[in-house]
Amino acid sequence: MKDIYHYLSRCLGSKIRVKRKIKEIAIQLYTIDKGFKLGFLWDVGCLSMDEVRHLLDSLKQVNLLQNNLTVVQIGLESGADFGVCDVARWHGTVGQQSRPVFIDVSAEHSNPRTAHQRVITLHNELVDLLQARLAAINLGSSQHGSQSGKLPVTQIVQWPLGDDVCRTSAYGLFIGYPIIYWYDTANTRENCLSQVSLAIFQAGFKSHGDESFEPFISFSVPALLLQEAAVETAITSWKESVARNKLECVTFSKVLNTVIM
Repeated sequence: MKDIYHYLSRCLGSKIRVKRKIKEIAIQLYTIDKGFKLGFLWDVGCLSMDEVRHLLDSLKQVNLLQNNLTVVQIGLESGADFGVCDVARWHGTVGQQSRPVFIDVSAEHSNPRTAHQRVITLHNELVDLLQARLAAINLGSSQHGSQSGKLPVTQIVQWPLGDDVCRTSAYGLFIGYPIIYWYDTANTRENCLSQVSLAIFQAGFKSHGDESFEPFISFSVPALLLQEAAVETAITSWKESVARNKLECVTFSKVLNTVIM
C-alpha cells in the first residue's frame, strides 16, 4: 500500500494537497486490488472519471495494480457518481449465495425491517446488469491486450439506474456491504433510523505501533435486527472473511438523532 501512496503523492500532489485524502485513495485502491472489498465510491479528491481512468492506467503500467480494476459510472445522467471496482471479482464472486441482506428503512415504518422480496428481486436484476456489462468489457480488454501485446486501456462502464432505484442501495451493492439499506424514494427521502440503536461494523488493517485504526469499510445494522437469521448469517460470513484476510474488526453501538442517506 505504501508504494501506491508514494506513487499517488507524486502524481496527485499538485492537485490534491491534503495528504490524508491521497492516503485514503491509496488504501481504497489497494484493498480493492487485493480483494478485501468489491468497490470504492469515488467521492474524494475532486478527480473526473477520465482522470481516474488515466490514473489507473499509470498504476497498472508500473505494476502497482492488477489489470482487473475499472471505472464504473453509476447512472447515465451528466455528472453521475462513479467508482472503481475489480471486474473479475465483481463478476465472478457476487453470486446468489453471497448477495446482501436488504433492510427496509422507509419513513412510513415505525422500525426498520427486512425488505420485501420485490426489493431483493429488483436489486438482483441490477447486479445481473452490472455483471453483464463488466463481463463484456473484460472480454474485450483481454482480446485487445493479447493482440497488441500491451496492457489494455482502462474502460469506463456505465451502470444505468432508473429513477425508481434507491441510490443508497446501489452504492451499497457496488461497495459490497453485507447489509444494505433500502427506502421507498417515491414519496420522500426520509427514513426511520433516527433514534434507532445501530450496531456499527468496521474493518481495517491491524494497528502497528503508534498507528491508529483506520477502517476502509464501515456499515451499520439496526440492533433490533441482529437476531434475524438472514442478518446473523450475513454478519457471520463477513466476519469470517475479515478473519481470513487477517484484518482487524471493530464493532460498537451508536444512536443518531438524524440519519441522512
